[in-house]
Amino acid sequence: MVLATIPSPTVPTTTTTTAAPASVSYNEYIKTTNHHRRLLHLLNQCTSMSHLKQIHAQTLRTTSTTNPHTLFLHSRILHFSSLHDLHYASLFFQTHIQNANSFAWNTIIKACSKSTNNKQDAIFLYLKMISESNVNVTPDKHTFPFVLKACAYLFAVSEGTQLHAHIIKLGLSSDVYINNSLIHFYGSCGRLKDAQDVFDEMPERTVVSWNVMIDTLVRLNEFDNAITCFRNMQTRFKPDSFTIQSILHACSGLGALSLGIWAHAYIIKRCDLEVANDVLVNNCLLDMYSKCGSLQTAKTLFEKMTKHDVTSWNTMILGCANHGDVESALNYFKQMVEEQKTPPNSITFSGVLSACRHSGMVNEGLTYFTIMTTKYGIEPVLEHYGCLIDLLARSELIDEALDVVSNMKIKPDVVIWRSILDACSKTNVGVEVSEEMARKVMESEEGGELSGVYVLLSRVYAVSRKWGEVASVWKMMADKGVAKEPGCSTIEIDGVSHEFFASGM
Repeated sequence: MVLATIPSPTVPTTTTTTAAPASVSYNEYIKTTNHHRRLLHLLNQCTSMSHLKQIHAQTLRTTSTTNPHTLFLHSRILHFSSLHDLHYASLFFQTHIQNANSFAWNTIIKACSKSTNNKQDAIFLYLKMISESNVNVTPDKHTFPFVLKACAYLFAVSEGTQLHAHIIKLGLSSDVYINNSLIHFYGSCGRLKDAQDVFDEMPERTVVSWNVMIDTLVRLNEFDNAITCFRNMQTRFKPDSFTIQSILHACSGLGALSLGIWAHAYIIKRCDLEVANDVLVNNCLLDMYSKCGSLQTAKTLFEKMTKHDVTSWNTMILGCANHGDVESALNYFKQMVEEQKTPPNSITFSGVLSACRHSGMVNEGLTYFTIMTTKYGIEPVLEHYGCLIDLLARSELIDEALDVVSNMKIKPDVVIWRSILDACSKTNVGVEVSEEMARKVMESEEGGELSGVYVLLSRVYAVSRKWGEVASVWKMMADKGVAKEPGCSTIEIDGVSHEFFASGM
């Protein structure tokens, strides 16, 4: 995503001076100063945008724009409005902030970088900041973390790398906060080597530096390296709750139960009570135990937790569903909505529908799907449709599954077509339907080179004893260079994870 080509900032070599104010009487000076102090006091006590607008109006009527105190009042108005009304802050910045200093620029850039829909404006504002020739202002160490945050969210690799060059040119490459932001940016964009290079070259590191590097490794599935980084961190800093969350995610990704138990013991023995009781940390423990096959331990931990949020309930529902403990999954859902009055979200129903799918509960699955849309107003996404369609297809209700596909509000993906094709390969529904499903998969953007569809189609022909077509499918795979993806499973033995691969039919 290319938003802009950012010109290199110019390092200022001259300084400007402010002309002395015109002579005023002593009494007038005291009166003006006291008035500005009253307005500043009102701003410090401001609690709403309606109150701020009143102060803004009074400032316009009773102060001079050339007074240095007024410029400070404007900066406070900009700061407050940037936290509560970005549109108002943007208009104020454009119309009232003349010759903006770095604080004003940073304030509005920060607000855009934290917004939901205006992150790209942070980059455009930075571009404007360094290109306005009539303003002698330079980005500082507070500017770059905000712009890099926007680049990370937008996957704006080109703009982010240009910012990195600007950081070096301005002599800010040793700033720890900027480097932390660079690691996060490169990690968010999948540039692990660049993130690692920044981390390795940092002259100073904080706990946040180690956390962001470990989190980057985990998000890019470098679980072993994340654990190694964590061990190196322990020789220098005490891990905090963010560190522990990342390491638990690494344990989940590796299926490393013994390491996860060690992390749990570390939390109990060496972390503060605040960390041990932190709901986010405990949610990570629930996820780790569930994914590592220790569902009963997850249930015990869940019962001991002093606080549950929607993620806690979702983790248990999904964990039970994935382990085939359908009764527990549905019971957790019932407790969640009826006893604890916790509103479910989209992920909750993914778990509930998955539980129904695993047990072939067609009527219950249809009921929950209806409740999701009618009672809770949750718009179905592909994952919900996929669970429902797979449930119907596995129950040999192919026509009903195809009806759901035809009535979907969003375009089916390769997973949905493959689930129907998989069901067709196990039931006697006719070769024509299976061929149509295979064609749908191959026509999809991500399905053309997947080996699974060819294998499933060959099974359909084999069940129908059409051996010539079976041979044709395998020849087609060979001609296109599509190899069957090997099955993979992992098992942990004496703290070491081992991977096993299987190929063939």
